[in-house]
Amino acid sequence: MRYPQTIAVTVQNAMLKCAGFTAVLLIADYLVPSLYGGSWWRSLAPILVTAGVLTAIGALADLVIVPRLGNLRSLLLGWPAMAAIIWAVPQAWPRTRMTVLAAVLLAAGAAPLEAALHRYVGVNLFGWRR
Repeated sequence: MRYPQTIAVTVQNAMLKCAGFTAVLLIADYLVPSLYGGSWWRSLAPILVTAGVLTAIGALADLVIVPRLGNLRSLLLGWPAMAAIIWAVPQAWPRTRMTVLAAVLLAAGAAPLEAALHRYVGVNLFGWRR
C-alpha cells in the first residue's frame, strides 16, 4: 500500500460512508417520525452522532478487517456491530424510540452501501479485481 493513496481512499471512503449513513438514518426518521425524537431539529443530533460513530469505526475497520476477511465475511461480521451502534448511540437522547428491531433493519438497509464501499477499498487499496 502506498501511503498517499491510502489516505486518499480512506478519506473518500469515510466521506461516502458518512453521507450514506446519514441519508439512511434521515430517511428512516422521516418514515418513522418517533424513531429519533419526532421533530427534525430534535432528530438531527442523534442522527449525526450515530452516523459519525459508524463512519469512524467503519473506515478503520475497512483498513483492518476487509483485507483479511474479504467483502462477504466483513459484512457478516460488521452487520451486528452496526446494529449495536445504531441502537446504542441514540439511547443517550431521552426522546428517541430506537428499538433493537429498528436498529437491525437499519443495519440491513445500510448493508448495500457497506458492500459497495468494501469493494471500493478492496479494489483501490488491496488489489482486488474489478
